Amino acid sequence: MQLLTVPQAQNRQWSHLIFAGWNEGSWPPPAGAEFARAEEIRVFNRSVQQLNKRAARQGSQGEGHTSVRENHSLYLGPSEQRAVALRQFDALLESASEGVTLAASLLQEDAPERFWNPSGCFTQLYLKARHEPLTQATLTNLQHATPLLPKAAPVATDVQQTAIAFNARRDASKPATEYDFALRANESYRPMPTLGVSDLERMVSSPAIVWMKRYLCVEAPDDTANPWAVTSGKWVHRWLAGISEKKAGKIFAAFPSSTIIDERVCVSADERRAALQQLCDSLGRVVPDWWNSGWLNARFLARHLGGKIASAKGWTRMAAELPIGRDDAVKIADGVELQLRGQIDLVLAQNDSADFIGQKIWIVDYKTGLTKELKSSDLHDSLVKGIALQLGLYSLAMRELGAAEVSVSILSLAVKNVGPQLSVVDLAPHTNVFADLAEMQRTGVFGMKGEIRPAFGYSAPYPLATLQIDNDILEDKWGLTHPALVLEKEEWETW
Repeated sequence: MQLLTVPQAQNRQWSHLIFAGWNEGSWPPPAGAEFARAEEIRVFNRSVQQLNKRAARQGSQGEGHTSVRENHSLYLGPSEQRAVALRQFDALLESASEGVTLAASLLQEDAPERFWNPSGCFTQLYLKARHEPLTQATLTNLQHATPLLPKAAPVATDVQQTAIAFNARRDASKPATEYDFALRANESYRPMPTLGVSDLERMVSSPAIVWMKRYLCVEAPDDTANPWAVTSGKWVHRWLAGISEKKAGKIFAAFPSSTIIDERVCVSADERRAALQQLCDSLGRVVPDWWNSGWLNARFLARHLGGKIASAKGWTRMAAELPIGRDDAVKIADGVELQLRGQIDLVLAQNDSADFIGQKIWIVDYKTGLTKELKSSDLHDSLVKGIALQLGLYSLAMRELGAAEVSVSILSLAVKNVGPQLSVVDLAPHTNVFADLAEMQRTGVFGMKGEIRPAFGYSAPYPLATLQIDNDILEDKWGLTHPALVLEKEEWETW
């Protein structure tokens, strides 16, 4: 069943049609207007035909064919609009294969003491179908013969359930339950969705949104208000991926010189510019200045990061855009595994090999913002905030592939010294962080964290209506649900 207006219902096939609101002055639309006095409206309506005749001319198909003159248009006055609406109704009648019903009210909604006559179309169709006039007595009989269906006996429901859910979400003394973006604890069905590394990063900042996306398959539409940040990031990563030219069947490629790295970045960026130029030329358009500005900024970022990569010493092999965790679960520790998928921006090695066994590996993650380098001193909080979480997962996955030593780094405009910043050994004391994430994935118990609409900063929109809960309550429930994912230092202590 669909609820549509008459124009929306056109050009479709229907089994049954119910036309509602067929009272005089409601539908079809009355031939009137309110932009001037009544006499002026009548004069204007009489002149509409003459106006349209002046705007029309004989078409190229011969006598009887008319078209609109250049820089002119036809005007549909109130009477013409009513005629169009009636033709739309006639077309709809033809589209119904089973039956058509017309409904009207006996009394006016804003004045129940007054009768409300059905429209002329209603009366004409009744006469045509029943071969008798539609009198006031007939209307009264129709009202008695077509009442609403009798209401079913009310089913007893637990009206306290709403209060139970309301209180459970605000009980700071208990961990997250089924009312806090979590699966029920005693249910046997436990889906195990494969999570992207970006999902795992957001699980520590916006767990409810990830839970709805992966367990309910519901997510908000992409924010297109300011696409340049995302576009620049994708361009920079794609252009930097082109600095490695590996051969078929090989994991690693030779580490190129700084000149070749810069040249390959420029070629990739210029190809993007040439593709748009070709498109604009084919349409007779000019490449917009704002696009050139965004492209030049991304090109500068890519060249700057490429220059920093070229300064790395002691690494002879590289692999770009390396997929991780797509075949098997990533083992974190004994009995702790994560089903994830991701793609490492850049992997550097010292020897050419067909695998990672025994290799000394350095993982680099590009950041187009002003992200600072990683430090082992506050590694726990960096993991819990999501800053180092992605690289931590990558290093653990690489260790499972047999690498002897694994180091990781963030590379951005804010990083001055290019070199390994953390090692997989540094992550050993923080295994409980990854174990808690694995438990979230296994049980489907996520919970809620953070403000829905923060006054300062950006937060992804919730795809379902969600009531705001006091942030102090959410923090307490989060600590009880995921004790390993609680910050060791308060935000004000890091300022």
